[in-house]
Amino acid sequence: MIEILKLAACLPFLLYSSYLDLKTRRVPNRVWKLMLLSLSGFLIYEIVNGGIYFLFQLVFSFFSSLFLVYLLFRSRVFGGADAKTLIVIGTLIPVYPALEFHGYTFPLLGFPPAGLFALTVLENSFLLTAAVPLGLFCYNLLHFTPDMLKKPFYMLFAYRINIKDLRRLLEKGRHIRLAERFELNNGKLYPFFAGRGITVNQNMISRLEAHEEQGLLGSTVWVTPGLPFMIPITASFVLAVILGDLIYYFLTEILSRFYFFIGK
Repeated sequence: MIEILKLAACLPFLLYSSYLDLKTRRVPNRVWKLMLLSLSGFLIYEIVNGGIYFLFQLVFSFFSSLFLVYLLFRSRVFGGADAKTLIVIGTLIPVYPALEFHGYTFPLLGFPPAGLFALTVLENSFLLTAAVPLGLFCYNLLHFTPDMLKKPFYMLFAYRINIKDLRRLLEKGRHIRLAERFELNNGKLYPFFAGRGITVNQNMISRLEAHEEQGLLGSTVWVTPGLPFMIPITASFVLAVILGDLIYYFLTEILSRFYFFIGK
């Protein structure tokens, strides 16, 4: 019962952070502080009842989550809010929740061998996010131009947009980022991959317009939609509770079928 209450108490914070991420692409630190403070009673209760063994699981889950998200954050895979979310989840839910409901045992697909709930949430979120490159690639195919062949890899995470349309989109509150940074050298403009992208603002647009007028840049640039990663994290949180580790399940299914065919 305590696990159900704790999981249910996490959801409002995750849903609210997803809303903020969608609207502003920013989630203030007070959300995670309030989440930790509000749910600390559950941890105290579990430490008292679980003793040293639960405390060991808590410490292991916290430092494992911290180490993993630090590496991913330094690699610019995701932002600070996403990293803090997984650290908080790893702290509040150090033991993978096992639930019984109407004769069903959750997660339905079984428990992953690592047993780290935050790791499963992260893996599921990556799996959900994998649908985005596929969608962008299909969009780029529908709006294909020969220039895209120069950088076909960009078609998986960005799309081309006219520089003249950037101000209008910015005024509408669209969250887009430049997929490339530009450096002027000896009268030529050189593009470089910009990782997670560069924020588009009025000054940036003015520079791009000036480069276009000078003939240094074409009429279009690659932009990335700057997707709110909190949404797949929240969705994967629910999936981790109900189904389990989807990547682990799919991999074991593929390997078991592979060995089956080999053994025939």
